[in-house]
Amino acid sequence: MVIAGDSDICIKGGKAVNRRNADFDRVYRTMCFQRPSNPFGTAAACSSPTVQTIRSPNAFVGSSVEMTPELSEADLIIFLGDFNYRLNGVSYDEARDFISQRCFDWLKERDQLRSEMESGNVFQGMREAVITFPPTYKFERQLQGLSGYDSGEKKRVPAWCDRILYRDSRSSLASDCSLDCPVVISISQYEACMDVVDSDHKPVRCIFDVNIARVDEAIRRQELGEILHSNEKIKHMLEALCKVPEVIVSTSNILLQHEDISLLRITNKCEKSDAIFKIICEGQSTVRVNGKASDRYSLRGSFGFPRWLEVSPATGIIKPNQIVEVSIRLEESHMLEVDGRPQNAWCEVAKDKEVILLVKVYGTFSSKSKNHRIRVRHRVPLKNKGTITKTKSSSKLHGSVLHRSDIHCLGMPSDV
Repeated sequence: MVIAGDSDICIKGGKAVNRRNADFDRVYRTMCFQRPSNPFGTAAACSSPTVQTIRSPNAFVGSSVEMTPELSEADLIIFLGDFNYRLNGVSYDEARDFISQRCFDWLKERDQLRSEMESGNVFQGMREAVITFPPTYKFERQLQGLSGYDSGEKKRVPAWCDRILYRDSRSSLASDCSLDCPVVISISQYEACMDVVDSDHKPVRCIFDVNIARVDEAIRRQELGEILHSNEKIKHMLEALCKVPEVIVSTSNILLQHEDISLLRITNKCEKSDAIFKIICEGQSTVRVNGKASDRYSLRGSFGFPRWLEVSPATGIIKPNQIVEVSIRLEESHMLEVDGRPQNAWCEVAKDKEVILLVKVYGTFSSKSKNHRIRVRHRVPLKNKGTITKTKSSSKLHGSVLHRSDIHCLGMPSDV
């Protein structure tokens, strides 16, 4: 309360205005954006491209969470909603009188939000289109037209509580769209939906015409190529990032019989970079009488693995100077003989089979891979006619390599 002579002047809304300003300041300073990534360093295709988060005001600079861009770095920001700013020094009757005459200029001069923005206290650097519509608050529900303003006991003074503010790349209104000023906005419509009667607010809508600077991709690629060829530091850095770590695979030939489990060891020899591996099956064939595999290989089962073979884990990340052990074993099944011919639970004729496993190794940022091929042969034990043999997995480990007498039949695979 301020006393001036014989007059008492009551200044309202001071604390409320400061609180509303503080709400914007908190959101502007703490809201940030985090982009999810997968182990290959690229955004997941099925995930949302941007995740909105709230950062604590006391968050330390060394946080490992990548949070970019902040609102201050964005080329375009639009704030909209019920900001709840009111009119200063205007009575209910005065406001209703000016609204009925559609004389909004005098009322806008007393708008709290406009005054705070001009003073630089809130929404710094943001703009608003020219208001040509009546105040949007407070209305009685289900009443049409300007006669619907609050006429109850409180008689709240009408105000422009609902607003849409924006900030583009321009430092001044005269700036043109360019790479230095990539986003320029113009307003084609800013109005209130006065026919809405199911709320005590009137919704506000704004149509933006957004001009975004476009980069010539051909010129961009050409300039990027010139930079890469001329800057040795960048060239070496990119080569290091795209390099596939050196990996050693313990064997290239594996023989499995009815109770065998073989361990395939993959060693990352790199001292700094992770190695990402993925094992797939290139194909399966049956073994001929002469002990050689057929030239025809066909894919079987999900991910290309045949049903009788279990590979675990089939994918993973190997830390620098670390070893991963991959278990290669026979899938649990039942083997019996029908008419003198061994068959398994899937009614397949049980013959010696051979698959080629392909171990694909990637770097963290590389799209290319180094491949290692491994031949895995399943040898079916000979049984007498009419007997039933139960084959199941066990914890018994078998040697990861073939006997010397078997290697010449398989041949040596080549790395790609």
